[in-house]
Amino acid sequence: MKLNKLTLFLITIITVFTSCEKYDFEQDLATIEGTEWVLVSGKVYTENLTTGEKLYYDHFDSVKTTSNLDIFGGSSVDIDMLEQNVTTWYFYDGTFMVNNLNTYDYNTQGSGIRKQYMVYGVPPNGSSRNIEVIEFDDNVMHIKLYESNESHNGDNYHYFSTLTFVRVGYNCPQCTTPPNSDYTYMGTVTNTVEPVPGHLQLTGTSWVITRYDDGMTPVYPNDTINFVSGVSYDINGSTSNTYSFSNNTGNNLYNLTLYECVTFGGNYSGQVGLSFIDEGELNNLTMNGIFGTSGSISVWMERIN
Repeated sequence: MKLNKLTLFLITIITVFTSCEKYDFEQDLATIEGTEWVLVSGKVYTENLTTGEKLYYDHFDSVKTTSNLDIFGGSSVDIDMLEQNVTTWYFYDGTFMVNNLNTYDYNTQGSGIRKQYMVYGVPPNGSSRNIEVIEFDDNVMHIKLYESNESHNGDNYHYFSTLTFVRVGYNCPQCTTPPNSDYTYMGTVTNTVEPVPGHLQLTGTSWVITRYDDGMTPVYPNDTINFVSGVSYDINGSTSNTYSFSNNTGNNLYNLTLYECVTFGGNYSGQVGLSFIDEGELNNLTMNGIFGTSGSISVWMERIN
């Protein structure tokens, strides 16, 4: 009887330690998270669904150091805009940061080298981006993303990109994803950039609110307003709020509406022309209170980027 009890006790101890060892192993699984990655190379693969032709291109070469994941129209979203040796990504604890500036939420599926990432809240409509990790180690990461179908010059295309990042501080100019032999190499891609729609032209700009008049009282806040996407802004890098920038039917004016603006203390809307964005100044703009905000204010802003 004592022998049986001793045997049972030993089995229990072994089971406990075995479970602990397994748990520690799972905690040490390889991950891309917690490392700042910088973009060093990229390829884009295109399939003409009309002719069946499969071609691939480099995003960069010795002269061309910028590109876009949307090769047939261009995208103003920071995730889609690529600059060799400049673009950085950082994943950690559900937050994805681009270029040490804008952040997005993400979820994952799988674990270790099989873990895949889904980024949410991508402007302008809060869409998602699937980021497929092809392979990685402590210094180099290869990914596939922006799988898309699009029409261009009368043909339908299916295309996607593969990008190579290295750990910040690690030097590997030759690092790249191996080419897919089903596709024919055609050199460096020529990005087709369509004009940015008016309602998105504030995206990525920052302005100093130098003054506003509340009635007869001038206020000089010197707050910085950052239009981080086509629908969100922040003041001095704080919590984001929403805005709209929409064209008035029948004329060339746009309604600029700031919701819950802490600098002004409410919701305000005013009419502007697009030229102020290039001129970099907004002088004595009348903005009227809306959605429970009463009165009106006059606003002065100066562009800083």
